[in-house]
Amino acid sequence: MFRNYCKIAFRNLIKSKFTSSINIGGLAISLAGFIIILLYVNHELSYDRWDPNLQSVYRISSQEEGSYDNKNVPVLTAQLLQEHVTDIAVYTHVQPSGNYEVLIGAGDNKVYQKDVVMADSSFLQVFPYKLLAGNRTTAFNQPNSALITPALGRKLFGNTDPIGKMIMVYNKVPFTVTGVLEVPDIPSHLHTALILRDPFMGQVTGWGNISYTTYVRLRKPAAVSALESKINTAFYDHHLKTGSQSYEAYLKSGHHPSLMAEPIADIHNFPRFGKSPFKTTMILLSLAGLLLLSGALNSGNLMLVKTLRRAREVGVRKIMGSARHQVVTQFLLEVAFQCLLSLALALLLCLALLPAFNRMFDLSLSLFRLFSYNMLLQCGAALLAIILISGLYPALMFARQQAAAMLKGAFKPGAGGKRFSHSLIVLQFTVSVFFIVSVQVMAHQMDFMKHRDIGFNPQQVIQVEAGQRTREENFEGTRVKLLDIPGVELVSKTTSVPGSVMDTSHVGFHYEGNSLSLTSVRVSTDFFRTLSILVLKGRTFMDSHPEDLDNTAIINETAAKRLGIKDPVGSLIRFAACDSVPYQIVGVVKDFQVVGFDSYIAPTLYSISNAHCTYMSGGSLLLKVRTANLEKTIAAIGRLWETVEPGIPLRYSFLDDNFQRLFNDYNRLQHIVHVFTLVSILISIMGLLALTVYMTEQRVKEIGIRKVLGASVSSIVGLLSKDFLILVIISISIASPIAWYLLEYWLRDFAYRTDVSWYLFAMAGAGTLLIAFATVGLQSLKAAGANPVASLKMD
Repeated sequence: MFRNYCKIAFRNLIKSKFTSSINIGGLAISLAGFIIILLYVNHELSYDRWDPNLQSVYRISSQEEGSYDNKNVPVLTAQLLQEHVTDIAVYTHVQPSGNYEVLIGAGDNKVYQKDVVMADSSFLQVFPYKLLAGNRTTAFNQPNSALITPALGRKLFGNTDPIGKMIMVYNKVPFTVTGVLEVPDIPSHLHTALILRDPFMGQVTGWGNISYTTYVRLRKPAAVSALESKINTAFYDHHLKTGSQSYEAYLKSGHHPSLMAEPIADIHNFPRFGKSPFKTTMILLSLAGLLLLSGALNSGNLMLVKTLRRAREVGVRKIMGSARHQVVTQFLLEVAFQCLLSLALALLLCLALLPAFNRMFDLSLSLFRLFSYNMLLQCGAALLAIILISGLYPALMFARQQAAAMLKGAFKPGAGGKRFSHSLIVLQFTVSVFFIVSVQVMAHQMDFMKHRDIGFNPQQVIQVEAGQRTREENFEGTRVKLLDIPGVELVSKTTSVPGSVMDTSHVGFHYEGNSLSLTSVRVSTDFFRTLSILVLKGRTFMDSHPEDLDNTAIINETAAKRLGIKDPVGSLIRFAACDSVPYQIVGVVKDFQVVGFDSYIAPTLYSISNAHCTYMSGGSLLLKVRTANLEKTIAAIGRLWETVEPGIPLRYSFLDDNFQRLFNDYNRLQHIVHVFTLVSILISIMGLLALTVYMTEQRVKEIGIRKVLGASVSSIVGLLSKDFLILVIISISIASPIAWYLLEYWLRDFAYRTDVSWYLFAMAGAGTLLIAFATVGLQSLKAAGANPVASLKMD
């Protein structure tokens, strides 16, 4: 019986080439998009689950009073907690470079490498990395040890064994390779291309050292709330407590816990502070789900069209003794057969499209992940849903019909079948309208961000990465040499480069008896001139004012508002850590964007000297250059750099390019939505076209009679198009409020955003109506133009 079902399914597939091609093609495109996004979602959800022991690893961070803040705890915190919280087995301190590239050399081979991690000797006791070479127990015992990945090892040493070989960091600090890391297939929030035993960690051990991120491994996994209660109690009792007040009384008096713990598996997708990529992940999954739904609805409509043409076949089957369940099985098997063909075609599309998706998101997704248990289960559930949406209702509708009526060709789908078909069209076009509106809103937001005044002029400004010695002791000498190069107009430095993810410090200040937190940035005299930042009140730093070196500061507009006075120029502000030495505010500058428009401009204080209370390093040099003979200018800078930092290649980028990279995530999302929109519209058009063909075939005699009685072609086209256009209008009415709500929710991520205007919905609706009318109208025009005599002669 099953073999017979398969033969009939194959014959019907060949017989209905047009509708089958549309069905399989549309479903394949939807499935391909869904599978790729499903691979991406599973990749994102797999972070830090590459070893069961990671369930006991937590990151410890500090928080300011009343708010969570991305602050490292002092290095002594972990030791204190281990001594007084028995749950903690071991701790480690790490300092990852992230995307910042560090110069690594081995002999004549030199590479700039990101994801370099500085760590202490207990790193491998907390993070359960395996080694391909070297002794895991002793690999990190000695100072200046290095654990290297196979990829970086091949860059530096070729195919030779790297164990025991020497590498140099910035041509200065030597490390010995003692192990080769086995890189997990599953991603981690802590990217590790090279792990170095930090030779400087023991030099600064006071409570003021917050340069490292702290991780602890518990003896067994624990609830976050229970762990935070224990560590905060210990931290208060043995560090914060100054009198006899208990920790419970401390909290009741209005204070907040000082420490927080995060399971390592939650850090990437569900961080307690900072931004999470999980919202974008869920947006992509929702859009892929909508696209798949559109394909399934299209398949259901087309299946209904095909089954309506097979009324006599079903009647013969029932006369010959077929039971209802056999009719249902036959139809569902045909749907399943077409879904499997669509799946095979979708996998081929995935093979073609996945490399482009990987390049767009800087990933290495593979179709081999489809064979994991989760992916097979998810894809199986999706296919089952498609089969039920596409085939169950048409199969049940035919199974319950009387055989005699079907053999006479008198079968009509009835009100239920018509409602089902129309509902599918409404849902399909609802999805399409949603996509069209989303594309327009995203495009408006991107255009808004790219053309909004960012508060400074990034054009003709070059960011040059420089070592600490160049930025500090040798800055003035380097600045003079750079200004001697034709084409270089201004040279400055900053610890916070606009458009780059730089480490800036949020520091406590005292101002007129009040405490407040400001972002503290170290700059040089010409910083504001280099970026053409407007001074609103007072003045900028000047060489003619020697007091600017140590005792003056400039704040931005937001900081001035935070201070609460109209004109703060001339007033004094102090670091909370050393409030006996004040800064005098000499100027207020216009707010300008340092990061993207998804973040509000932070209240910021700018100063020059590192001798004043706190020390800050990092950052880059900024060079304002002329565009004329730019290549010669950059070449001259490169030649000079060989004398400024011998052996370290010049690393530079243009500031406007850096700033545009902040939009990459949103650009990627916008591109994917564009593709999904085009596919959704295409699927809707194909389904509507197939249904229009069937409906006009059913009304051929009616059209002939109307033409004989004098009806015009335009009136017949209007008659055939009217019902479909009403359905599209209903779709627009449903999609518009849903799209408005969801897009408003998406725009909440942006501190500076555009409005969701009514005319975007009007344009989307008009465009959808035009597409639908063109699809239905062309087929209706063809039917209306047919010879009525031939139509009336048809059986």
